Amino acid sequence: MTPVSKRKLSKESEEKIKRVFLDQLAAITDKEEMASFMGRILTESEKIMLAKRLVAFVMIDKGVDDLHISQSLYLTRETVARFRLIFTAAKEKKEPVFKMIQELQIKAELKRLLKQLLVGYVLPAAFGRIPKRSIF
Repeated sequence: MTPVSKRKLSKESEEKIKRVFLDQLAAITDKEEMASFMGRILTESEKIMLAKRLVAFVMIDKGVDDLHISQSLYLTRETVARFRLIFTAAKEKKEPVFKMIQELQIKAELKRLLKQLLVGYVLPAAFGRIPKRSIF
């Protein structure tokens, strides 16, 4: 768990800091710049937790049960249940996180199709053995 100071900022200061942070984050358009930024601002455990959350969202969207997600990602079932609530609300409102998960799944599906095409048709054809049946 990321350490958080016991001293609280005023709500106004907290909102201003978050707004400045989001503005700066939104201004980054280069992948390398984002990697550098994230590398400097997040600890390794924070990066892992964000990545686990993203993977959990993908698994939730695919209908994987909480126990399996919990065991696969080494998260508590309570954490997975909380992620499920967050993701379900985002999905209902079609928020950016839901759109991102959909894009990740489309990319994964495209990767599988390209691999299937490569293994099932392109490689055999390159060696003069064009398959007689469709690969799809």
